[in-house]
Amino acid sequence: MRPRPADQFLPGLADQRGGDEDAAPDSFGRSEPEAELAFDDVAVDGEDAEPDRVAPRREWAQADRQLLGIVGTDDGVSGGYCFEDGWIASYPETTGYTIPTLLAYSAYAGVPLYCERAIAMARWELRVQLASGAFPGHFVDRANPPVVFNTGQVIFGLLAAFEATGDPVFLAAARRAGEWVVSVQDPDGAWRKFEHQGHLHSYNTRTAWALVELAVAAQDDGLLAAARRNLDWALRQQLADGWCQHAGFTPDVPPFLHTIAYTTQGLLEAGLRLKEPRYLEGAERACRAVLRHVGEDGWSPGAFDAGWRPAASYSCLTGNAQMAVQWFRLASFTGEAAFREGALRTTAFLKATQDCENPNPNIRGGIKGSHPIYGRYLFGTYPNWATKFFMDALLLEESARHGTELETRCW
Repeated sequence: MRPRPADQFLPGLADQRGGDEDAAPDSFGRSEPEAELAFDDVAVDGEDAEPDRVAPRREWAQADRQLLGIVGTDDGVSGGYCFEDGWIASYPETTGYTIPTLLAYSAYAGVPLYCERAIAMARWELRVQLASGAFPGHFVDRANPPVVFNTGQVIFGLLAAFEATGDPVFLAAARRAGEWVVSVQDPDGAWRKFEHQGHLHSYNTRTAWALVELAVAAQDDGLLAAARRNLDWALRQQLADGWCQHAGFTPDVPPFLHTIAYTTQGLLEAGLRLKEPRYLEGAERACRAVLRHVGEDGWSPGAFDAGWRPAASYSCLTGNAQMAVQWFRLASFTGEAAFREGALRTTAFLKATQDCENPNPNIRGGIKGSHPIYGRYLFGTYPNWATKFFMDALLLEESARHGTELETRCW
């Protein structure tokens, strides 16, 4: 079933074409020229940059505008823009992990607007949290049962908001979410209940990583033990060549690079947080296997089959951005140039697919689900999470190029 459009949540956006003073208001009630002015404090291409800060490039200015532009009047982030249906309703899962990206970019660019919007998103998450502590498993324009993975991703946003504000309401909500996640975990560490389409998923390592972060913040050994159970289970699903079984949405279709990257990032970041070599080694094996398929132009297959056989003629841009983030991270602690070079080729490819000149503000600066756009991963759609991971990759690219220490967790 395709998501219903959310034009009612984003008045005036669906029909914008921009470029003149009579443009329809954006999601903050501003006209297009006024919306542009809101971002003029961000230095572009080195102009007026503070001496100790690397200036954001044009692709940043367009990406962050696109990401903020899809925040609706409910303060949640739209699932994205679809050519067939228009704007999609707000999505709790991806709103959750967009929060730390905007907070990191706010600190980096020195623009309070991003922080303000991120905290508003976190307060929206409080309003949609279920009585059980879980979060709805899909868009908010319909009733949806909770999903473990989605709930885990919201934990990242709640923790980031707690760190930014010190407001205990965010930590309390994160704890309720984490306790629900643990309550439905199976003894072997996997989650089989409240799962997307009822299937087993190794990409819940990213949920386990969220539990690790929550355990540290809340000083809760029970949460940490649950996280380790899942991470250990995931390692038992990994083959000698690094292939992660159960990494796709469904077992009968080769997994997208997007969900493979979810799986590896959970292992990688939890391993870094816990200083656990086994998790780091598992992530590195899989990340190295994907790296072998990055072309000179930065293109990567959008899906893989067992044995790391490419299973797509299109590229999954979300997965590309996620892998670039991890290759930058691996380069920073292994010192291997191959990881850094692969990440830089990938971000260059992503920039080449980003349309910063399109007169349609609904898609200008956004990142497509697939390239070409008719690829199988989110056909004809610009998902919010593609732009989120693109911004994470750009933050780490700046750090890699200039040797700066940027405040980003890449949640």
